[in-house]
Amino acid sequence: MTTQLIRNLSVALLAAASMYAQGSQKLTVQVPFGFHVGDSILPSGEYTVSTDVAPGVVRLRSADARSSVMILSTATQTLATPTTGKLVFNKYGDEYFLSQIWKAGENTGNALHKSRREVEVAAIARRGVQSIMANK
Repeated sequence: MTTQLIRNLSVALLAAASMYAQGSQKLTVQVPFGFHVGDSILPSGEYTVSTDVAPGVVRLRSADARSSVMILSTATQTLATPTTGKLVFNKYGDEYFLSQIWKAGENTGNALHKSRREVEVAAIARRGVQSIMANK
């Protein structure tokens, strides 16, 4: 329940800052936090998301071209066609993981598989385990 609420909050934040590049399969978004994409960690900033690289492949590239990643995805579908393009993140503690990519006006999006790190962090979050360091 909490994860879903946080996911929706992240989507709302990004939907307000996203723009759809007309006539292409690119989405430009401003991400206000660092995030995981597969085994990569990307810093906050503006990103161009391309879904036309190859079938099932998504590419994220920062506006300054310092950060870039390509990852496999699977198709996902929704009944309610989004009016704006958006990225959906899962948040556990203070870590964000890219989960889905939706383009404006299309009811088919891209879903990313959970990385090993996301599975571990999600399991810890479910158990409510926190590491606490004892000082002398």
